[in-house]
Amino acid sequence: MFDVWSDAKMEKRIKELESENEKLKNILRKAFPEKSGHFFICGEAGEKDTSGLPDKVFICPTHGLDGFQVYKKDGKYSTPGW
Repeated sequence: MFDVWSDAKMEKRIKELESENEKLKNILRKAFPEKSGHFFICGEAGEKDTSGLPDKVFICPTHGLDGFQVYKKDGKYSTPGW
């Protein structure tokens, strides 16, 4: 017997698959920056806090560039108070 999907059910499934596809594309961009041109963390500096986060991280804007941008932590790790 055939399972006939309604238009609404089909649209919902399409949206789910599109969302999943976007997540996977983002993972691949970050996993292979040399192919995607996506920025990536290329180093760290300074002391680490109790969570293991360094004072500074170095961001390389794209694979193959000589330079990087330094981002400095501006406060302690915090969580939203929901």
